[in-house]
Amino acid sequence: MSIQLSKNTFFVDRTVFGNTFPELKGDRLRIYLLMYRVVGTNPNGSFFMSLDSTAKEVNISMKLTRNAIEWLCRNFFIKNVGRRCQVNVYKVLVVPDYHLPTDTYYSNEQIQRDRVTMKNTQNGYCELPIEVMQGSILRNHTKWTDRRVKLLGQLYLYHWIDIYGGVDPEAAHFKNNTMHISELLTYTLGCHTNDIKHIVKWLQRERYLTRVKTIYRENQNSCHKELQFIGDAIKTNQQPGDVLVDVIRLTCIPDLKLNDAQNRTGGKISV
Repeated sequence: MSIQLSKNTFFVDRTVFGNTFPELKGDRLRIYLLMYRVVGTNPNGSFFMSLDSTAKEVNISMKLTRNAIEWLCRNFFIKNVGRRCQVNVYKVLVVPDYHLPTDTYYSNEQIQRDRVTMKNTQNGYCELPIEVMQGSILRNHTKWTDRRVKLLGQLYLYHWIDIYGGVDPEAAHFKNNTMHISELLTYTLGCHTNDIKHIVKWLQRERYLTRVKTIYRENQNSCHKELQFIGDAIKTNQQPGDVLVDVIRLTCIPDLKLNDAQNRTGGKISV
């Protein structure tokens, strides 16, 4: 399966794709992801779109759009920074802290929303190609359930093609036609392993991911002798002791990440 390369990405706080915020779902989740996509990677970027355009983008009514935006503002996911001449302008904030027993949100507005600051403050993020969050993912609420959206985000979170050849096998991989899912992934999504397996298969049928046979080899330069990704099996000469690993590879990848992977493996990734 051919890989689609993307030149534009945006990043989302990693907790958005989990069950940390029980009320961040449905219309609220989709509008929030739309805002992330529009803002992109600019830490000082603002979301400016009319209510009518926003409603059409996520395929819901004006009333539901207004209610979702008000909830996001009230609970410190975004902040209205509009003026009299431009009312619907919002800044996307680092997600708030949440206290489940009291259902209380605490603002993290003081944290700068850029890669370095978020990592240093342990507010991890997931970087996605803009193309992934366009079209039906935001608009088709029947086809794209919250769980499907969140699992796709989780797979992008673990997708390090230069290091693993795709999704980290510790999170999810195939072996002898059996899919293995980590307990961490099921816990983060708050669902059963079988639910995740069904969605992974569905994403494969929808061509959002593919299964790739890769070569892992013992790292002779490490005292731990751990296995490391060498390249795709179709483009790599297998040596004694090598291990074949069927990794999950997403089919839309930022071009810079793929270039880094090709450079590290000497061009041993099939695209």
